[in-house]
Amino acid sequence: MTHSKNIAVVITAAGSSTRMGGGLKKEFLPLGDGTVLSSCVKAFVQASKNPENSFNISHMIITVPRDGSVGAAAALSAFFNFDDDIKEKVEYVQGGTTRQRSVFNALSFLKRQENSPDIVLIHDGARPFVSPKIIYDVIDATFSYGAAVPGFTPTDTIKEINAEGMIERHLQRNMLLSIQTPQGFNFERIYSAHVSAFTDPYEYTDDSEIYGKYAGKIKVVQGDVKNKKITYPEDI
Repeated sequence: MTHSKNIAVVITAAGSSTRMGGGLKKEFLPLGDGTVLSSCVKAFVQASKNPENSFNISHMIITVPRDGSVGAAAALSAFFNFDDDIKEKVEYVQGGTTRQRSVFNALSFLKRQENSPDIVLIHDGARPFVSPKIIYDVIDATFSYGAAVPGFTPTDTIKEINAEGMIERHLQRNMLLSIQTPQGFNFERIYSAHVSAFTDPYEYTDDSEIYGKYAGKIKVVQGDVKNKKITYPEDI
């Protein structure tokens, strides 16, 4: 796989990290030789430079809280020390009160650019363990189908409960998937879908839900349990 078209990467890091405790955002925490956030950026940049699977990152958008660009830049500084060429492609976009609004702000920023991307990969800034294979598979499937997400069959038994905490339905595990990121989309279609969802009173939990309602079907590629989202301190 080699793709010459423009691919934007949006990394969401505007959340409050309340479940982590303490005062430092989880995306800014140390991890390996950098931080959680720099590990996310590094995963995409290194994947893009594989000679057999190269692709062009046209924009690297980081959504941040109000006044959060300084913290994000500091969290990325270790990576920039050995990869200066990505630095000029990084833009910090102020997020909103929800993840949905933060992504919409990022997509709106991309829409205003002279060279808007062909596809966009939207990735959780707290998911630093994404593999090159997942990135490549999502890109390939997005170009083929218009939208793609990684997912895997959960190992736990899943139940649906009611408001009183009583089990309502016993769900069939083989018909369920845990959906991960990056989620890939044709840029114009996901932007239009987000515009439609902006005035919708419903709050969507991820971008595939918005795309599925307003734009079309979504291809699932194989995810990986190792591609976990850091939520609690013990996840690092």
